[in-house]
Amino acid sequence: MDGGRQRNCGDCTACCDGWLQIEVGGHEVRPHKPCPFRSDAGCAVYSERPEHPCRKFVCGWLVSSSPLPDWMRPDRADLILLAANFLWHGLPVDVAVAAGARPKPKALEWLMQFSAANQRPLIYQIGEDWFAFGPPAFQAEIAGRIQRGQKPWLE
Repeated sequence: MDGGRQRNCGDCTACCDGWLQIEVGGHEVRPHKPCPFRSDAGCAVYSERPEHPCRKFVCGWLVSSSPLPDWMRPDRADLILLAANFLWHGLPVDVAVAAGARPKPKALEWLMQFSAANQRPLIYQIGEDWFAFGPPAFQAEIAGRIQRGQKPWLE
C-alpha cells in the first residue's frame, strides 16, 4: 500500500491507447486505433477533454487509496485496473483490461493474490478472451455471460 500518496500518470497513456474501447468526442478508440488527441506529451486537449469518458475515468493505479504497487502502473504491468467496477452479491469486482496483448504474468499473479486475500472477485482479459477469478458461482455466472455473447461485467 502506498499510504495515500498522490500518483500521477507520468508518461503512461494506456487509457488513451485504445485498450479500453471507448468513444472520445465522436472518435472510436479501439486496439490499434488510439485516441486522436493522444500525443507524445500526453493528452493534447487535456484542459478541454470531455467529461465522459475522460474526466470520469478512474484508473485503479492512480487513486490515492490504491493497493497496487508502483510497478503496476498500466504501461508497466500491461493492464488497466478498473477497481470495484461493479458489485456481485455485495462484493466489489475488479476488472483488469489488458493494455497490450496480455498483462504481464507477475501483474496478473499479484491481482489474483490480492483478489483471494480481500474477497474481491476479478475479471481479467488475455488477448480477446475474458476470464473470471473468484468464487465458483461467480466464475460460472461470468462464463455464462461470455458464452451468451454478453459483456463479462454486470451493468
